[in-house]
Amino acid sequence: MASKNISKRNFLQSVGMVGGTAAVMTALRGWEMSAAATMQKPPTLIVDGNGKSLLILGGGLAGMVSAIEMRKKGYDVKILEAQSTPGGRCISARKGTVIQDVGGETQTCQFENNQYLNVGPWRIPAEHHAVLHYCKTLNVPLEVFVNKAIYSYYFSEKTEGTLKNKSIKQVEADTDRAGHIHELLAKCAADGSLDDKLEQEDIDKLVDYLKEAGLLDSKDLKYKANQARGYSRYPKIGMDDGDLSEPFALKELLDYKFGGEYEDADHTGVIFQPVGGMDQIARGMERALPKTIFRFNAEITDIMQSDDGVTVTFTDTKTGKVEIATADYCISCLPFPLLNKINTDFSDVVVDALKAPAAAPVVKLGQQFSHRFWEDEMIYGGVTHTDIPGHEDISYPSSDLHSNMGGVILTSYAKRGNSITLGNKSIADRNEQGLNAMEKIHPGLARKYYNGQSISLAWHKQKYALAGWVRWSNRNRRLKFPALLKGEKRVLFAGGGMAPQHTGWMVGAIESAWYAIEDLDKRVSKE
Repeated sequence: MASKNISKRNFLQSVGMVGGTAAVMTALRGWEMSAAATMQKPPTLIVDGNGKSLLILGGGLAGMVSAIEMRKKGYDVKILEAQSTPGGRCISARKGTVIQDVGGETQTCQFENNQYLNVGPWRIPAEHHAVLHYCKTLNVPLEVFVNKAIYSYYFSEKTEGTLKNKSIKQVEADTDRAGHIHELLAKCAADGSLDDKLEQEDIDKLVDYLKEAGLLDSKDLKYKANQARGYSRYPKIGMDDGDLSEPFALKELLDYKFGGEYEDADHTGVIFQPVGGMDQIARGMERALPKTIFRFNAEITDIMQSDDGVTVTFTDTKTGKVEIATADYCISCLPFPLLNKINTDFSDVVVDALKAPAAAPVVKLGQQFSHRFWEDEMIYGGVTHTDIPGHEDISYPSSDLHSNMGGVILTSYAKRGNSITLGNKSIADRNEQGLNAMEKIHPGLARKYYNGQSISLAWHKQKYALAGWVRWSNRNRRLKFPALLKGEKRVLFAGGGMAPQHTGWMVGAIESAWYAIEDLDKRVSKE
């Protein structure tokens, strides 16, 4: 017989393959596991800047964080930003917001009731301490972002079986999957199938948990209709017990090869968002800096350096005037696809590293509805997951709950090839595709309540972004990324491209800025 310790590990791996994280946690009830946390606060800098000049390229979160922290140490900081406002990709589209695609149409957002769409980052996980640090220190109020609402849906048009093309409540599919696995585990425990995999004491504990979890009948340990799954008719007063909803058969769920993937630590059920839109974080950082350190409408064309300084050439997009800025040091926070188009004297190894990650196209589409019909279906926030191309994540608003003001739904968060397809459509066709997807999920309701207001942003068509983010392969991260961590003579790098583990998240921009300023601090200390 194999070692029982090894067999236990193998058993748990097998359970995970069949039932995912929830099934493993069933078997591991009471066994604590933890994940590594991100950085908690900015690094402690050793030396004072003593008036040394620092030029920051890009006024997004990484650029403003670098400025905030380096000014505390006495550096003379200047930010060059090509657009007319700071924030980079931390944008919330609301009434009056203008979005223009390169070679495409121009949109002006007309959302009613001061509602908005976060066309850039849209949620803050609890583990992203760096983002929360600035929300706290800059007095940016937060509210709950409901990431998992149990009555939001799974919808698959590609799977097979009886559940194809049906909006299935997540609580029903999730509970049924867990319930059937509980029943199978109980059967295995009863017929001796686990005897060579677990000690009898552990088997007894497992069975006790299966009974306590409440998904199985306490007598025959079979999975049946239960309160965790919910009611088809909710109880009334007196002797009316209502009607429990009937579970899907195990075979139906095995045929339904969708919706079984569990979210990672960045996508827990309840996370955070700033009150009034994600751009409130950018506005908070902007308020923390003197207006005089920003040079807006500065389109950078050249970055050159020497042993003792950096020279950056830029064009004022309002006047067309070519100007030069110099500094002792420079932190580039520009998106790599944009930086790669700028003339530099970077070493070949750095140029090669900047070109190594793939530019990731992303499109977001938000549409406003006059009536919150999803709340009639008990959906309050949360994300409906589908396999409709370009509409894999449909996010309902977590603000204005139960209001009469309607709401803006993120009807498309398209990535990879689906974003190219959607982004190449006209604005009218993007909206039509969004309504078509919503009608599949909520038949007869989306078109009925669509008020005609929408906004969409194709990040790969934005002049000063050219991508939603960049994506590093493991090979390039191992072989080429270290050159960027070392930086150039007088140029260091920050921004989302410098945080491969946090692709597309604000925490990546902020922590990369912390890394850069700590590195700069060490360099200055050696002068």
